[in-house]
Amino acid sequence: MIYRFKGKSVNSYQFSNVKVDHTISASFTAVTSYTIHATADANGNISPTGDVSVAVGGSQTFAITGLSGYHVADVKVDGVSVGAVTSYTFNNIQADHTIAATTSNVPYKTITSSSTPGGTISPLGPVLVTAGNSQIFTLTADTGYHVSDVKVDGV
Repeated sequence: MIYRFKGKSVNSYQFSNVKVDHTISASFTAVTSYTIHATADANGNISPTGDVSVAVGGSQTFAITGLSGYHVADVKVDGVSVGAVTSYTFNNIQADHTIAATTSNVPYKTITSSSTPGGTISPLGPVLVTAGNSQIFTLTADTGYHVSDVKVDGV
């Protein structure tokens, strides 16, 4: 935890070459909110945008869109890609965060994935892929099951 000392954040204080008595006192204030910094590139929108204050433990949803002729190409949360999503929700907020959206006017294609009971495919459902890029799907069988068939475009 970081504390303030004369306006500066510190988590310790050292007395050096002690030759007289001293006192030290610490005051603490509860954190009541955190900030999510939300940005989109010049061809996109994120709402809400800018620095969004959210109560500790609260939730915040962001809507992401591209301007005319553009689509969401990627969204990064705290610097890590979460894909080309058009909505993202932070739940049980316990720290500051960032969310940044990038857009593209390169056409994208949709790959729709599904699976039967007994396992999962990830990512699941419609996945937007920028034309010319690659997309990996991971198949995971539940305990007691195995992958028995994979069909691509019905074959």
